[in-house]
Amino acid sequence: MGAIVSITGSGAAIGTAASMGWELAVDQLNESGGIMGKQVELTIADSETDPTHAVSEARRLVDNVGIAGLVGPVTSQETIPVTTVLTEAKVAQITTAASATLTPEAAPYHFSNSPTGLNQMIANIKYAIEVLGAERIALISDNGGMSQAAAAEIADFLETEGKPLVAVQEFAFRAEDMTPQIFSLRKADADAILLINSLVDDTRRFLQNREEIGWYVPVLGSLTTTNYAVGIAKDLGEEAFEDVVSVQFTGMTYCPGDPMGESDFAKFADAATEAYPDIASVGGPSGIAPFYVEPLILAQAIEGAGTTDGAKVAAWIEQNSEQIDNMLGTFGASPETHFLPSADAMVVVKNPYAQREDGLVERIRCDG
Repeated sequence: MGAIVSITGSGAAIGTAASMGWELAVDQLNESGGIMGKQVELTIADSETDPTHAVSEARRLVDNVGIAGLVGPVTSQETIPVTTVLTEAKVAQITTAASATLTPEAAPYHFSNSPTGLNQMIANIKYAIEVLGAERIALISDNGGMSQAAAAEIADFLETEGKPLVAVQEFAFRAEDMTPQIFSLRKADADAILLINSLVDDTRRFLQNREEIGWYVPVLGSLTTTNYAVGIAKDLGEEAFEDVVSVQFTGMTYCPGDPMGESDFAKFADAATEAYPDIASVGGPSGIAPFYVEPLILAQAIEGAGTTDGAKVAAWIEQNSEQIDNMLGTFGASPETHFLPSADAMVVVKNPYAQREDGLVERIRCDG
């Protein structure tokens, strides 16, 4: 099994979390007999946060290493060109990339365990409108492929909701200062901000600059905000999350009264904490969870298809995604979409840094 992620470069922070998740999953696969009776050897390649280098590494993994499946890259701008290599080689691929351009036609053997950028934010948008009563919603995002596609889709969605965006701002990966963008959002008199991005460093910078300015308008973050909230709160303090909510997979959340430690994610959190005593440095178990599930999804699909042939693996996932065992939420891939999480897989959570003892975070809305 091959893997591609930024070990160096501007996206290096996410490389550690991804590697930890993948390695833990492969170790557990091998402990349980591997895939199709064979032990799995994981080879992790460094994309250097450079799409061109990511393509070169994909070719090396296919041609020289002889991989039978691939996990990663993480960002859409790296994943999109890499899918060309995997399509040519007929190798199945699971990533967290969420660009809407990753269609079955464009990348027939690629599947994402992330919702699209729009589907990540629909729960946030409904919460902003229905609960917060927001009338002037603005959006800020990074300049990655997923976020750019999501910004356009979110704008269209809000138009249909009768709440057109009052402002849109964009920042480069690992921006050193987002103060100008935040001032622009404040000037537009936004009463709710949608934040969608891929890198933990950018979430941290946005919250830090927002706190420095002292503008505590409600912020509704994407999965990145939730998954790395523990580490961000450790760096900036919990006060940085004042009036901040975000989204999470249903399977990684709880409502008051839910039993402790019985969910699949809770059991994973125990194993991850035992394997990595310093896991808090990457945001806790939730920081590696999106990557941990990828080798397991690929393993089930290969076992189900009875082959590593990309076309047959992809067809099996399209036909059986609802049966794929995972700790996130309901899957719903099909010949029309290769985004695995179904529309109801996301919920809004509060205090994303305040994980329960079993690693779950609390949903805001528990009334169904």
